[in-house]
Amino acid sequence: MLVAFLLILTLAYQAALLWRGRLLAPLRIGFDARHLRWASSLCLGYGLPALLGLLAIGRLDGILHLPPEFLPLAWFAGVPPGSIGPDIVVIGLVAGSALGLALTWWRARRGRAPWTAGDVRTIMPTSDADLWPATVLAVSAGVAEELFYRLWLPLIVALATGSGTAGLIVGTLCFALMHRYQGWAGVAANTVGGGLLAALYLGSGALWLPIAVHALVDLNALVLRPAFSARLRR
Repeated sequence: MLVAFLLILTLAYQAALLWRGRLLAPLRIGFDARHLRWASSLCLGYGLPALLGLLAIGRLDGILHLPPEFLPLAWFAGVPPGSIGPDIVVIGLVAGSALGLALTWWRARRGRAPWTAGDVRTIMPTSDADLWPATVLAVSAGVAEELFYRLWLPLIVALATGSGTAGLIVGTLCFALMHRYQGWAGVAANTVGGGLLAALYLGSGALWLPIAVHALVDLNALVLRPAFSARLRR
C-alpha cells in the first residue's frame, strides 16, 4: 500500500514538474547568483524527496548497492555489477574532455562559443563571477538528479510493477524531458546521456560513480570549457 501511494505521489509530482517546466517550490533564498538559486532548488526539489522516499521504504542502501530489482536487467544488458570500474570511466572522461577542449579551442579561434547539444544559453556562465556558482550547480545536479532519476524513481516504479526495466526506462525518459528547455536536441542528448548513466549504475553496482560522472560532465560543460573559451577569445 505504501509503495503504491508513493508511486502515485512521485508520478504526480513529476507530471507537475513537466507541466510547469521548473521546480514547483524553489527556495527563495537571497542568493545573488542564479546558479546558486538553481542548485538549492535541485537539492530540495530532487535530492530531498528521493532521500525521504528511500527512507520511507527502508531502501537507503540503494545508494551504496544496486537494488536487487535491477539485477536481472544488468545481467541481460551484459553489464553485471562490477563489470564497469572507475578506471574505465576515468579513461572515457579524460578522452572526452580532451576532445571537448580541442573542439572548444578550434571554435574559440574563430570567435565562437563552445558547442553544446541543445540550447543551454540560459544556464551558461556569463562572467568569471559565475564560475564558482556554476560549479556548485554542476555538483548539485550530479547528486540530486542521480538520486531521483537513477535510483528513487526507477526503484519505486520497479517495486510497484515488478519490472526493473520499466523503472529505468521511466527514470531515463523523465530525466530527458526535464531538460526540454534545451530544445529537442537537448532532450535527445539527455536521453542518450541518461541511458549511459543508467548503464553505468548497473555496471558499477553503486550510485556514487554515475553521480561523479554526471557532476564532472556538467563541470566540463558549465565551467571548464566556457572559461577556456572565454580566455582564448580575449
